[in-house]
Amino acid sequence: GRQVVYSAIVTTSQNIQKAAFDPATGALSDFVWLTSGTRRWANADPTADGSRVTLYSQDRPEGDLYVIRGDGSGLAQQLTSDSAIDRVPRWSPDGSRILYFSSRSGAHEVWTIHPDGSDNRQVTFTSGTGIAAWSPDGSRIAASAPGGVAILDPSRPWDAQEVEWLPVDSAMGRFTVNDWSPDGSTLAGTIDYGHTPGIVLYSLDTRTYERVTDFGEWPVWLPDSRRILFGSGGPGFQLLDTRTGDVGQVYSSDWDIIGPPRLTRDARQVFYSRRVTDGDVWLVTLR
Repeated sequence: GRQVVYSAIVTTSQNIQKAAFDPATGALSDFVWLTSGTRRWANADPTADGSRVTLYSQDRPEGDLYVIRGDGSGLAQQLTSDSAIDRVPRWSPDGSRILYFSSRSGAHEVWTIHPDGSDNRQVTFTSGTGIAAWSPDGSRIAASAPGGVAILDPSRPWDAQEVEWLPVDSAMGRFTVNDWSPDGSTLAGTIDYGHTPGIVLYSLDTRTYERVTDFGEWPVWLPDSRRILFGSGGPGFQLLDTRTGDVGQVYSSDWDIIGPPRLTRDARQVFYSRRVTDGDVWLVTLR
C-alpha cells in the first residue's frame, strides 16, 4: 500500500489548422498549422477564398475577436479588446463584415463588425441570441434566439423591419442554426441539449424540420447544397449525403480534439481548431 499509480492529462494547446479538402471524396490532406503557442483559439472561419480567417480567443479574459491570414503568415489583428465575451465569428459572403454574438449589451446578441475593427453594430435585440448564419447572398441572417430562429436583414435596424420567426417544433427541441445552404433553400443545425441529438435541416420552402442524423454537431454545407460536413463530438469529421442518408467518416484523430469545420466557398480548404492533449502515467512511492 505504499505505491500509487495515476495518469495525468494536460491540454497543452488549441490552435487553428487548415487542410486541403476534396469535395468529391471528402479526403483531407496537406495539413498546415495557422497558429501556434499556448493561446487557445476557437471557431475559425475563412473568407470565401480562404485568404483571411476570423477566430476568437478562449484565453481569459475570454472572447476577443481576431483576423489572421489564411496562410498563417503575419500577426493576428485584434478586432475587440474589452470585457465582453465575443464568440463564433462568421465572414459575410463578400468579406465586408464579420457576424458574431456578444455579451457587450448585457444578454448575448448578434453583432457585426468590419474586418478592421470599425463600425461595431448590434443587430438583434432578443435578450439571448446566439449563433447565426449568413444567407448565400449576404442579404439576410438566420439567428438562433430563445424564441426560435429569427431571419432578418442585418443592414436594417431591428425595429425597422419585420423579423421572420421560424416555427418551433416542441417535440424536437429548440433549433440552433449553423449554416445556410448555397442554393438558399435549407438551414442546417442542431438542437438543444436534453433532446435527441443529431443534425437537423429546416426547409425554407416547406417550413418543416427533418432530423437527418442521430449524432453530430456544427454542420456545414458543401457547394452542391446536398452534402454536409460535420463534427462528430471531437475525434473527427463525418460527411453526410442529405438525399440518400449515407454518412461516412472522412477524418479521424486518435487523441486530439477536432473543433468545428468551416469551408471556403469552393470547399477546397477546411479550417478548424485542434486541441492537443498530452497524457503521462506516474508512479508515486509514499514515505
